[in-house]
Amino acid sequence: MKNRKAELAPCGVFCGACPSYKKTCLGCSSESKEQKRTSKWGCKVRNCCYNSQNKNYCIECDDFPCEKNRNKLIDTHPGDVKYKYRHEIPEIFVKMKEMEVEAYLEFQKKRWTCPSCGGIIHFYKYECSKCGKKEIV
Repeated sequence: MKNRKAELAPCGVFCGACPSYKKTCLGCSSESKEQKRTSKWGCKVRNCCYNSQNKNYCIECDDFPCEKNRNKLIDTHPGDVKYKYRHEIPEIFVKMKEMEVEAYLEFQKKRWTCPSCGGIIHFYKYECSKCGKKEIV
């Protein structure tokens, strides 16, 4: 299968907006052991998608959003704006079905790019990594 993009996690999260991406982590889809961030290897969602279901992304599964996806991401930290990126997975990730993977990736890159300076808006703080401007994506 392996039509995976480094910036797209199997669960729908855009890794490119993660503060760890390209620093300690090469993205949730990376198979490289040459990274400091190792929590992905035990991720139930990742293991289910890649190993049990042999899919590239959870959206390809008939059970999406499943209990694993809900328990790990969607239903966590209800009402906490810091985790907005998790809560919106069912709505945002469905766009991948409407678009090709490349178009969806471009949509996410644009969405998480600071309109002021072109830096990356990181989730959790929702601020630009370059200019520090606060943005709610």
